[in-house]
Amino acid sequence: MKTVIDLSIPKGWHELPDKELRFVFRLLNGSYTLAQVKTRCLLRWAHMKVVRREGGVFIIRYRKQLYPISALQITEAISNMEWLGDFPQYPVRLSRIGWHRPVRADFQNVTFEDFLTLDNLYQGYLQTQNDSLLQEMARILYRYRFIRLSKEEASSIFYWFTSLKRYFANLFTHFFGTAKEGEAAMLSFKQLQENMNTQIRALTGGDITKEREVLRMDCWRALTELDAKAKDYEELNKNTKK
Repeated sequence: MKTVIDLSIPKGWHELPDKELRFVFRLLNGSYTLAQVKTRCLLRWAHMKVVRREGGVFIIRYRKQLYPISALQITEAISNMEWLGDFPQYPVRLSRIGWHRPVRADFQNVTFEDFLTLDNLYQGYLQTQNDSLLQEMARILYRYRFIRLSKEEASSIFYWFTSLKRYFANLFTHFFGTAKEGEAAMLSFKQLQENMNTQIRALTGGDITKEREVLRMDCWRALTELDAKAKDYEELNKNTKK
């Protein structure tokens, strides 16, 4: 007879508190396969413990009782945890590193200048895998100059900004949709600087006296304006081709 256990486990990144985010990032930094990461998370979140193995069956303790669980049943259970193998759809981050609190996960109230700086550091990390760039990002994100990151905290910074870029790409489709997938990761530092300057010029209209004002803008407002300009440019191109 097939053992049936009613499990209640997180359905996505957004349901994980800091303690569990750290646990996941610690596993992802280890030498585990994705299936092993999912299995370890399943056991932890479902409050199950493997007591012993009998051939192809695992004897687990769940709510003070022992149950036989097959490898197939475990595979079926972790099939609902595919989200662990992808980046979050909505930006998530640790609510605290040490005593330091971060900016909002969705970057509301973050200046456009900070967003541009963070994006340059992020693209630099994609090219070099230099962890010191994640450290620099953390200093801006957690508003503390001397912050030091563990490996799982560094991973949390990378996952946060990656999920933020995905989130923005879905919101500001005209602006972020102009770049081909994977193109940003291959940009040189010179190209990154040129892209940043192009974005600033688009918002200032070429008026250098407005640059400081633009950089101090909320990044959501700046990206909304850039998205509108990108949309106008797309429509202009369509009309000229008719």
